[in-house]
Amino acid sequence: MPTQSRRLSRATIVDIALAIADDRGLQAVTLANVASVAGCKAPSLYNHVNGLDDLLDELCLATTADFADTLRDSIVAKVGEDALASYASAWRDYVLARPGRYQATLRPLHGRSDEHRRVAAGMTIPAGSMLSTLGIPDAKLDDAGRALRSALHGFSHLELSNNIGPDPKTSFAALIEVLTAGLFAFAE
Repeated sequence: MPTQSRRLSRATIVDIALAIADDRGLQAVTLANVASVAGCKAPSLYNHVNGLDDLLDELCLATTADFADTLRDSIVAKVGEDALASYASAWRDYVLARPGRYQATLRPLHGRSDEHRRVAAGMTIPAGSMLSTLGIPDAKLDDAGRALRSALHGFSHLELSNNIGPDPKTSFAALIEVLTAGLFAFAE
């Protein structure tokens, strides 16, 4: 529904695009759809964004920062297996609650990789700290982090597309057990 009274700004346009992504998926974030919600014509958006790629880059940066904050907050005052379980649950909950935003975190950026690395460090630094509390040495943190990310991404993606089965909570608990055992193997 158009919001004609909304004053256009880059931030407003990004907020509209985030809402569209969460509601209809990242593929629905088009300049035409954003303009429709904003109550303007698509060319008016060019006063605030440099096209769809620029807008999608902004979504990627904003959602990566938001996701990083969620993950970081999930492990505050936790260590070891408790931190891992909390981190994994926060990951899953974010993907299920904000699938369009999560999808935006996976999008490659066009020409803003330094900015993305800085924002993404908000995820990798806490993850490394959490993995260190499992006894994983620094030399193995990158591989352990990639294994963790792959497992959580894969499970969440399958659950989001209803490909986990009738009891995803039980399957997720099993995944946490397998991850814990596997990550402890990195510590050996």
